[in-house]
Amino acid sequence: MSEHNSTDFETFLRSIQKQYLCCYPLHCIVWETFPKDMTWDEQKDLIDATYNSPLNQKLPIKIAYQLNFLKKLIAFLEQTTSEVHDAVYESYCDVQLRVAEDSTQKYAFKHYLLDEQTHFTLRESKSFVAEGTTGLCSWQASLALSDFILRHPDIVRNRRILELGAGTGLCGFILFKMCQPQQLMISDGSPQCVELMCESVERNFPDAHLLNSNGKYSWNEQILQCSVISWNCINECEEVVDLCPEILLAADVVYDDSCFDDLSFAIDFAFKLRNNQVEMYLAATVRNEHTLNGFLKKLDSLHFVVSEEPIVPLEKSYLYWDRTTPVRILKITR
Repeated sequence: MSEHNSTDFETFLRSIQKQYLCCYPLHCIVWETFPKDMTWDEQKDLIDATYNSPLNQKLPIKIAYQLNFLKKLIAFLEQTTSEVHDAVYESYCDVQLRVAEDSTQKYAFKHYLLDEQTHFTLRESKSFVAEGTTGLCSWQASLALSDFILRHPDIVRNRRILELGAGTGLCGFILFKMCQPQQLMISDGSPQCVELMCESVERNFPDAHLLNSNGKYSWNEQILQCSVISWNCINECEEVVDLCPEILLAADVVYDDSCFDDLSFAIDFAFKLRNNQVEMYLAATVRNEHTLNGFLKKLDSLHFVVSEEPIVPLEKSYLYWDRTTPVRILKITR
């Protein structure tokens, strides 16, 4: 059994660690690219980078995901190596012992690794819909928008930003740390989402200074605000008026046409605050073309102009996200 090129194997380990810790869908992982005939030490390194990762041991990702990942890994190793490392089987047994206990837990962690120094840890719902909202877990459009902004940081640098329907706040946290906006307000209509955002601020920005009891923080001379904002009442929110945003962001907010009136009202209000000198970047997962087109018609009726921005290809992405359903990034101006 021969050792693989050490540089190539380290690159593979970093890649699969990023995929594992953010619960990248198993059907998206390209198992065919895994090194064949992994040595005993390489298998141990793989388990140390995934299941035994300090991040996973301290704040574990969803148990069901870990179990299914290890099951697939064992099947792969049994087919491609002469002997599977004990640590692989032991990890699988450890996870099995935790399945019953985990079934009572509503939340698990995800870790989004951007590079060797920077990661974001969020506690997210294990269900797509929980506590009356879809915002307690991160969606692919939010990751696509994060990737886009990381590739075009000047869009938000030194600007005043408002994100509508921010959910877990992942996109906002990433651009706040990596792209230096002057002031950022991440908002959602769900108090549970905003509570979770504040928890995540304290976990990911431990040296941030809480300025008031309403979720306003100072960090590196930047201001971050976590706010409950209902779109149909945005005109009553003094914080938005004070912010007077230059850039609006939103991801995965146009899947339900019953919210289009409220969402377009919020967008229209924010644009008028600055005499339409505003840009909006909206990422939409295209589950239903008819629904998205309905929203675009609504924007057209309000004299908005919509253009399309390119999606960051997988090989240039900072993040791993499911690309089996297309995502579009729309630039909205007026």
